[in-house]
Amino acid sequence: MSSDAAPIDDNAICRAIARRVDELLTLAAPLCARHRCAVPRPRLRFDLRGLSAGQALWQPGRAPTLRFNLELARTHRHDFLQQTVPHEVAHLLTAACFGRVPPHGEAWRETMRWLGVPNPSRCHRYDACPTRRQRRWAYVCDCSDHAVSTTRHNRMRNGSSYLCRRCGSPLRLRPAGHDD
Repeated sequence: MSSDAAPIDDNAICRAIARRVDELLTLAAPLCARHRCAVPRPRLRFDLRGLSAGQALWQPGRAPTLRFNLELARTHRHDFLQQTVPHEVAHLLTAACFGRVPPHGEAWRETMRWLGVPNPSRCHRYDACPTRRQRRWAYVCDCSDHAVSTTRHNRMRNGSSYLCRRCGSPLRLRPAGHDD
């Protein structure tokens, strides 16, 4: 960005996203009424980082939350308001109206179309600088090798188990020095 470019007002972007969320929830009121559910009233957070543009969180007993990546909103403002915000709102509406369904399945696509997005897309196409990538850990099963993310590796260290989709045997950490 050149030094004479106008500074980007993050507060204005946050307000624009909040207005867009409110517009979409108002637009969705008849959809929620048809499914006999309340229109969700999410908390908004602007703390998402990395390559994710947005995230919808709705856990039992907690208020729904929409998280947005302010850096991506700053650099792709128009598309962010037209695509990303409806994408995340649609996740909350889908959960409210249809319950637990595939995250980008037919119910979500139907909700996106209700919100005025005729060709819903599962992923954004924003240019984003990649951030830190997780390390991969070498695991084995009875039939092959597996590369497991640090997140999954830590879960397994804390007692979770994962099975190979092919042979059904549990994944085991490959001992150091075994590169067969």
